[in-house]
Amino acid sequence: MNRPPYRRSDEIAAYTYKADIYCPACLIETMIADGIAAPAARNMPTDDVLEQCAGALAINRDDDTTYDTTEFPKPAFLDWLTPDDICARCHEPL
Repeated sequence: MNRPPYRRSDEIAAYTYKADIYCPACLIETMIADGIAAPAARNMPTDDVLEQCAGALAINRDDDTTYDTTEFPKPAFLDWLTPDDICARCHEPL
């Protein structure tokens, strides 16, 4: 995964979904496999995919208390993660 040489603690580093943590690219692949996103999502920015899918599922992403990660992904910020956290799909460090 390409990253800038420094990262902000409040940047979205990953997403929690169905009790796992995913990097953005693997999250999209998982959502495609689950039938939530279309294959064309591979060529879109992660936030655009999430906005479109949330709209289709009537999920308010701005209020994450209204849905659970079993239903839809939630962001995991860099300062929430530990050095040992890895993506559930590609097994790369987050």
